Amino acid sequence: MKKFICLILTMLLMLSAIPAGAVGVTWSESTLAQGDVTATVTGIEAGDRIAVATYSGGVFSGFNMVWAESDTAEVTVNVKSTDDTARAFVWEQNSMMPKYSDTYLTGSGIMDNATLFSDNQMVNKADAVGYKTITPLVGDYSISFDLTVRTIGDNAIILGDSSNGTIGYGEASAILQFANSTNFQTRRGDGSGSYSEASETICTFTTGNIYHVTIQGNTTTNTYNVIIDDGINQYISSTMTARKDATAAGIDTIAFVNNSKNTVVAEGYYTNYNFSATNFEIVNGETVEIPKYEYTGFAGMYYGLEVVSTGKYVRGNNGKLTADYTSASDTSAMFLPRDMGDGSHAFVCKSSNNRMTTTGTSGEDLTSSAYVMTDNTQHWVLEENENYSETNKTYYFKHIDSSNYIGLSGTNLALVASSNKKEIRLVPVAGESLLAQVSKTDAYNLLSSAQRERIESVYESVAGDVFGRYGGTAEWTPRIRLDNMFTEILSGSLTEAEQLSKLEEFVTASANGYIYDGQASYQTISTSLPGTEGLYWEQDAGTAGNYDFWSGTYLDGMLYKYTIYEADGTAQQTINLYVEDQSTAQTNAATFREVLLNIPYEFRQHLTTAKIRNDGANYYNGGGGTLYIRINWTPDANNMRSTVVHELGHILDQACGTWSNGSGWAAAKSADMYSASGYANSSNAEDFAEFCRMYFAAYGNPDMQKGLQVIMPERYASFGRLRQNNLGGWGLWEDEYTN
Repeated sequence: MKKFICLILTMLLMLSAIPAGAVGVTWSESTLAQGDVTATVTGIEAGDRIAVATYSGGVFSGFNMVWAESDTAEVTVNVKSTDDTARAFVWEQNSMMPKYSDTYLTGSGIMDNATLFSDNQMVNKADAVGYKTITPLVGDYSISFDLTVRTIGDNAIILGDSSNGTIGYGEASAILQFANSTNFQTRRGDGSGSYSEASETICTFTTGNIYHVTIQGNTTTNTYNVIIDDGINQYISSTMTARKDATAAGIDTIAFVNNSKNTVVAEGYYTNYNFSATNFEIVNGETVEIPKYEYTGFAGMYYGLEVVSTGKYVRGNNGKLTADYTSASDTSAMFLPRDMGDGSHAFVCKSSNNRMTTTGTSGEDLTSSAYVMTDNTQHWVLEENENYSETNKTYYFKHIDSSNYIGLSGTNLALVASSNKKEIRLVPVAGESLLAQVSKTDAYNLLSSAQRERIESVYESVAGDVFGRYGGTAEWTPRIRLDNMFTEILSGSLTEAEQLSKLEEFVTASANGYIYDGQASYQTISTSLPGTEGLYWEQDAGTAGNYDFWSGTYLDGMLYKYTIYEADGTAQQTINLYVEDQSTAQTNAATFREVLLNIPYEFRQHLTTAKIRNDGANYYNGGGGTLYIRINWTPDANNMRSTVVHELGHILDQACGTWSNGSGWAAAKSADMYSASGYANSSNAEDFAEFCRMYFAAYGNPDMQKGLQVIMPERYASFGRLRQNNLGGWGLWEDEYTN
């Protein structure tokens, strides 16, 4: 029954019209009145669908339908006292397309759709002839739907703000028009009611075909993009400004405009005499749930780890961890908890800088080992036990992966089942970190709680280790930068106002540059990212020819159909691969084929063409679905992989409506503490592409990914919204934060 109802609704949504032929409708009444009304339809074929619907003030109120058994059929529907219109229409049996112009019965008699709504009955929406009220969209938004143009007319779909008084061409916060032509077009406005330039054609269309349309925008910047997908190709408009800026209340109306005014005025319906739009999906970026980094740290304090049952302290130099020390005054028995961002902590020995480590195997002795960031061997969950209090911080230590606990094997720490777990007390010791000392100053406590948490999470959490220990110049690392600032604050050489200024400056450190130059490319991208398991490639024999390899430069080469397959043999993606007839280009093409296998499909899905040539320009370029490799040297796979991910970032950015321009990326970049690199500072688009390099250098590596989220939380969240809105959500790639 549900499927039957859905079929009815689908047919309602597909309504259009073609000129009437021999088919005719006779109404049982000459004017509409309360009670039953019957429409008799002649000139049809067996199997056609015939329906009558009733409306009240343009809103659908009742429906009845039959399948014709001969060339004549009758349909009866009950008219309520509030109904003012009855409507009859027919669908052809095979195509399910409308078969002839609709006929209407009203209180004034029988009329067709061209006259019934010619006066455009829409209160306060005088230019619109069909509309849908929606929950107001504020900030980033995305509206997607399937669009079919039946006949050419002066048509458009408009997003607008009803507080402007009307919803029509003059009130467009975003517009897709297909006015008296076979072009899908959009317009750039001046924000105050006028267009600032001629329309821009996105692509052409064919009447009767279905196109998937996405309108993405931002009500704060009042910009938008339109994306058209015909099932084979995707076409993307430039970033447009609104003709009429949305107010702070946001966009609350979708209007379906036809200046011939021959559209049914029906709030809640997407039907039009000339076109139909169905299957709406509306996403407001403000409502997208993005995993958050939750700081649960210890304010930079060093602790002794006392095994309560023995009264002895843990020591963490090289080799096995022992619990045989009688005092926590030695640096080998001082541990600094590091917040790992997933509800767990690592414990770092002050003297050796090694960490409490386990493989997770029950019964093993724990070791003191150098920092490992590729897995959870050093992540511990602290379970408060029955003796816990703020003055007596006692815990059971549980390994996050294996759920085994810390116990004893003689004087060594060992991993044990819960029945043998040991209570461990965290005892504050001398040798507070610089953060702990600064946290006692008046200037520090003048910061907001959010600012304090920001500094603490960067200094104490995994971010400080990941982005402070590897590569770059020491003075650019967050940990060193903070240590230097804390030392200056504690020196007594600064006034309280100067101390506060230094602290606030760090929280908004993006003005001072990047973490360190080369940050985005320093870390290599793994060859086994989640989502790339078992991929392999094949290509055809190729076609020799003289091809355009860059901006009108034609060279001899080969065009290959290069296909990536999933492990089960399913073809995942095919691209046109052009390779110049030259040894350097051929070597780089071989590397490129393997590099693509290391990148998740969702991220590279918009790549349609790659062109590789030998060129002293030594540039990679990406845009419009095409990636160019124009170099005269042969990089290794690690080098190429990092740069290709950057260029794929540009392609993804454009495919998602120039996300770096119109979807809040600039605001996110400004709010974050650091940019991705020196090169990233040149534009929002380059910052987005460099962030993509950092994201995939971190992706699949728990500590790196959490560290990136701490350092760049706003861009991380914006990238998450991009995944939600355009790539199907977080589930496409493993999310280290939901485990």
